[in-house]
Amino acid sequence: MTAVTITDTIKAYAATPDPGDSSLMFPSLDCRIHSNSLTCLVGPHRFQLRAYLEMLAGISKPKQGEVKVFGHMISELDKAAWRNLRSQIGYLSGASPLLSVQHGLMNVMLPLLYHRHLSFRETADKARALMTELNCDFEPTTFPALLNSFQRSQLALARALILDPSLLILDVPFHDLGAKQREQMGSLLGKYKHHRAVCMIGGLQYAHFLEQHANQIIFISEHKIINFSSWQAFMQTEDQEVKDLMNVFQSTPWGLNEN
Repeated sequence: MTAVTITDTIKAYAATPDPGDSSLMFPSLDCRIHSNSLTCLVGPHRFQLRAYLEMLAGISKPKQGEVKVFGHMISELDKAAWRNLRSQIGYLSGASPLLSVQHGLMNVMLPLLYHRHLSFRETADKARALMTELNCDFEPTTFPALLNSFQRSQLALARALILDPSLLILDVPFHDLGAKQREQMGSLLGKYKHHRAVCMIGGLQYAHFLEQHANQIIFISEHKIINFSSWQAFMQTEDQEVKDLMNVFQSTPWGLNEN
């Protein structure tokens, strides 16, 4: 794993993502995301949050401003440099399906086969070891369609971690999980915050996880961006838009489904 200093995981300066076909307004973002920390983007529009998340992950280039990941300016990367960067980033999406035509073990192996020059057996052994570490209590060669939602989440997390990334991107990791399963997934994710930076959306679906692990909350709406240094600071704000967001959250039994 590439060594990352505490100051150079992600830096964004006056950065706005490409809005695509969206009519939403996208304020400019200034932020720094450090190693050994977890940052969660929250706000009323999931599409908007995902656009910022993908920009910070280097998946998409900023429309304006600058984003650096591991010291590399995203807008200046060529194809080879971008591929090298991607090998240092794990991406977990609770809403994105695993490859249905491949069994669980192969789903975990594929990033390693693509980015590393290891034998098939070495790759399989590493994938099996990681699945064991994540307490996957199912046969590794089971196809995703035969697994429950939590088991598929475990598998997706294993796939995101298989390259031992320095940056872990979580896109609604608690999607489609019940209360007990969210707690289980939160416990797993909390173990992998160390020695890497974590940036996510969807944290308000299980706010207790943010209360325990978040080092920075970034509120994003059409009108403003507010950086909070902790969950406590976020909860104590007097900003009306943030308070409106939390009122929706507190009135929804399953948490905020749009964040």
